[in-house]
Parts: sequence; C-alpha cells; structure tokens
Amino acid sequence: MTGIREISSPSMLPDSNSFNVIGLVLSGGLSTRMGQDKSLLRLTDTNQTLLSHARGLLTSAGVGTVLVSGKKPEQIHDIYPDSGPLAGIHAALSYLVEQHTGQDTERSGDDTQQFSGLLVLPVDMPNITPSTLKLLISQATQGDAIVHFTGFNLPVFIPYKANLFTYIECVLREDKSLSLFNMFVKNQANAIAVPADIPPNEFDNINSPEQWLELNQGLIKG
Repeated sequence: MTGIREISSPSMLPDSNSFNVIGLVLSGGLSTRMGQDKSLLRLTDTNQTLLSHARGLLTSAGVGTVLVSGKKPEQIHDIYPDSGPLAGIHAALSYLVEQHTGQDTERSGDDTQQFSGLLVLPVDMPNITPSTLKLLISQATQGDAIVHFTGFNLPVFIPYKANLFTYIECVLREDKSLSLFNMFVKNQANAIAVPADIPPNEFDNINSPEQWLELNQGLIKG
C-alpha cells in the first residue's frame, strides 16, 4: 500500500460512536460498463460525486471515520489487485491494523479491540439510505458475525476477528473462492431480512450509462 490514505476524519478511530465501526467505500472497480470512473460521476440533484455521496451516507449512518478503497494515490490500494470487493476489505483491515498496532501482521492483544469492524458500501449504490445502514450496525452490536441483508452481498458489516482476517487473506493468496457469498457461507454470516418499508431499488447498483441516466431522471422528477 502506498500513498496517503483518503479518510473523512482527522482521527483513525471514532470516539465511541456506532460500536467503533469504521466505514469503507469500495471504489476500486474497473467501471467497464460505465466507460468512465463511476466514483467521479455527479448526481443531478446535489452535484455530489458518487464517492462524496457514499461517504456522506456512511457518515449520516453514524460512522465517524470513512476510508476509501481504490486506485487513486490518496486511497487504500489493494494488496491483491483485481480481486474484487474482498481485496478492498482485506486492504482496509490491513491498513487499520497497521495503524493501530504499528505492525503489518501481528494481530494480538488489546490493540485489536480498538475498532469493531467495517461497514462496507460500494460507491455505485446511491439509493441506499442511512437508516438502512444503521440496521446493519444495530444487528452487528448483538454479536460478532458478518451481517448483510438477505439476497444482497452489499452493504455489509465485517467484524474484525483474527480468524476471519486469516480466511480472507488465504483465499486472496490462493486466488480462489473470492466471492462475498462464499465468505458468508464459510464464516456463518448473519443474513437479516429486508424490512417491508425499504424499497428494493435501495440496493440497485449503477453500472451502465443507461442506469445512470435513469437514476438522474428519477432525481429530476423527484
């Protein structure tokens, strides 16, 4: 990992807020179908980039510190490039542990308790709301499991646990079983039902110019 890390708070640790959760925006995708960097696209109604919007969603959900996983110099770079969301999660956890312990690989003692885990949001999910993200945090406080919504891999709460980190590092090193779904199955993730009052489009990913146009037309009409 090189470069200065992009964060939205001067401190790496939130002050006892939101169960010591740290936010992570996944912004390292290739944006192949969009044809341009999705994170820099600006929403019609607010003129915010998708990246700024995603960071704001996490902050509004009560997260004090937000990291960004991506390819820009100021962002957290994947240690295992081009390996999908799991690589971004791994890089962020590695960075946090390095910052908190002063070591790259040693993960023992009280230092590991300084943060509880990551609330992970992709940069291309602009319809999600802070209240929906808060549901994941609320559920995460009741245990130490991965938490996601039934039928959706993202957003997700990833607890910091040594055995989970070891699993992620192993599958990345071996370059197999890299999907989030496989991680959920292998690590007994907690899937919570999507409440009836949450519209399905909250979980939409904006991947193509057509989807981007449809999103912004909806914002204009709204």
